[in-house]
Amino acid sequence: MLQLKRWFIAAGCVGAVVVPGTAQAATVPNGAFDKATAGKLDCWEATGATATLALVAGRSDSAAPQVRGRATVADSVEWGLSRASTTCGISVTAGRSYTIGAWYQATSMVRPSVYAYGKSTGWTKWFTGAPYAGSTPWDRIETTTPPVPAGTQKMAMAFAVDGNAKLVIDDVTVADATSQLQKPNAPAEPFTTSFPESATLVTSEYAVNNPTRTDAARSSVWTVTSGSLFASAGNGDTGQIDAGRPNATSSNFTDSSVFRMNTVRADFKNVTVSFNLNVQEIGSTPRTPAVAYDGVHIWLRHKSQYYLYAASVARRDGKVVIKKKCPGGPSNDGTYYTLGKEIPAAVPVTPGQWTKVSASVQNNPSGSVTIILSVGGQQLISAVDTGVGCAPIKAGAAVGVRGDNTRFQFNSFTATAL
Repeated sequence: MLQLKRWFIAAGCVGAVVVPGTAQAATVPNGAFDKATAGKLDCWEATGATATLALVAGRSDSAAPQVRGRATVADSVEWGLSRASTTCGISVTAGRSYTIGAWYQATSMVRPSVYAYGKSTGWTKWFTGAPYAGSTPWDRIETTTPPVPAGTQKMAMAFAVDGNAKLVIDDVTVADATSQLQKPNAPAEPFTTSFPESATLVTSEYAVNNPTRTDAARSSVWTVTSGSLFASAGNGDTGQIDAGRPNATSSNFTDSSVFRMNTVRADFKNVTVSFNLNVQEIGSTPRTPAVAYDGVHIWLRHKSQYYLYAASVARRDGKVVIKKKCPGGPSNDGTYYTLGKEIPAAVPVTPGQWTKVSASVQNNPSGSVTIILSVGGQQLISAVDTGVGCAPIKAGAAVGVRGDNTRFQFNSFTATAL
């Protein structure tokens, strides 16, 4: 048995969940992959017709389980807690939310899921988390479940990849996330805004640059630090793409080739930001030549122009990516860091087409932050900030929209507390 333990040992410690009303903390059964019986890891199994299991180097110790598929992309293989009985399930309390964590390497998207057990229903798939991009270096998954349904006694997590992919998992943890989802600084009702039907200037950089001028168009909802925001047929509109300095009415120039807009309100913490987006044109100006990242980006936890999260929903090159900006560096006195992995050419821009876009941000019990990006109602990518570049941004802040060399319209902008 000592030999088996040496073969199957994996890095890290097992995360614990303090379940109210119980004397002991629940753990992920064999979450450190250090227990095996007759050459098989206790409580864990690979599923899928072509799934095979091997051992490879762990993240910081001797070994971690690797699941490999040998089928088509349309198939899938999964690595998860055994559901042959309730023995390997994790005890949970109805009404509470839990964060599933793990380190991974994968050659395709990884999608975490959770199975729930109730005496009357048995095991059923209950929750599927947003996908995480494939990664060669070790990367982090942290996904938080909704409140556990009534009648549920156990849960079991699993991690799925394409049927021809490879997945390595290490350091699986679970933590009670209920306190992280409390929202003392978030609106009790969703934050929403609308625009008049008549064409008018809502606000512009002129108002920020001329705080005492009475001719400036000001908004109680939006601050535009660069560019101009118009109302047009009930939509927000950035106006024509140019790089001139606007007057009080933005009738000469818009300067919206560099568009930066955030909410006046600055207490959005665990929140989902969503709106309908219509990209009308991606262009350029002599001052702002075309670059790959031109397009539209959602701002989350916009503490300042130097400290924020940005989720790209419509880029010139079609890439989907989540980034973080930290103070100090070459980008307007800041530095952008990619969180997780970008997805190349995932969302090509179709001018004139309305699309629903959204991004959410949420604190995790470990101190990290998870960001999820969706386009067209489909969750495309997730990323976890464990402190890349600078400390995770965990406090409430403004939300907003950034545009580069892009004329776009938007409506139904909401910020809904998680």
